Amino acid sequence: MFRENSQLNLKTICNVTIPAKYKGPPDIANGGYVCSLFAKYIDDVIDVMIKRPTPLDRELQIRAGDDGIYYLMDGDQIIIQAKPGVIDLTVPDAPSYEEAVKAAKMSIALKPTPYTHVTGHGIHPICFCCGADVPDGEGLKIHPGHVSGTNMVAAPWTPALEYGDKQGYVRPEFIWTALDCPGAYALWELTDTKPGFLGRLIGRIEKPLRCDEQCVVAAWPVGSDGRKLYTGTVLFNEKGQIIGCSMATWFLMPPEMMEFLAN
Repeated sequence: MFRENSQLNLKTICNVTIPAKYKGPPDIANGGYVCSLFAKYIDDVIDVMIKRPTPLDRELQIRAGDDGIYYLMDGDQIIIQAKPGVIDLTVPDAPSYEEAVKAAKMSIALKPTPYTHVTGHGIHPICFCCGADVPDGEGLKIHPGHVSGTNMVAAPWTPALEYGDKQGYVRPEFIWTALDCPGAYALWELTDTKPGFLGRLIGRIEKPLRCDEQCVVAAWPVGSDGRKLYTGTVLFNEKGQIIGCSMATWFLMPPEMMEFLAN
């Protein structure tokens, strides 16, 4: 677990502003994208705890303590804490690209939203990662659906050149983004639970990925503990090799929120 820092002796590393197009829910940054901010400072596995929603189009600060913990802060308010971590995840065999294409056609992302307070499709219609209502060219369009005969969801993803660096490799922030939303779909599609928000993401990128490569993103439920729901997510390249993986902790949507969204 992370411990609260007194915020004395924190060194400001840099200022960051997350553009509004990298949203998850309206007015909140996509959790996977935000987690990627720490990849420059922490090698291998990154263990990220999200304390508060990350605002968009606002200058924030990345700070570091003497204890090796990094922080994303809005003034004196801690938004995120990140540190080196350990991931213990048994990854299932990769679904084929054809299986992922078939599964995605049935994704809840393409169905009318289950909420009454918003219009459109899916859980978050305008999410940069999974939103079906994001204009073409402005989102990853990852729409996970149930892979028949398995306990996982999957979606195809071919990263566009615009998400790559000068060498044609997908930039880390977009791989981290792809390792976020599918876990929520695993819970929606395969369990009777409804995740409310992402609380923690432990993950790593294992190897580079070229743009325009046909990939598969897969996710599955791992377990639960009270209001905490756990999922695994993995990104496979066209050879079935692991590009990156993550373990997510989601918090069960509270009853009052479920009631509000249903009315």
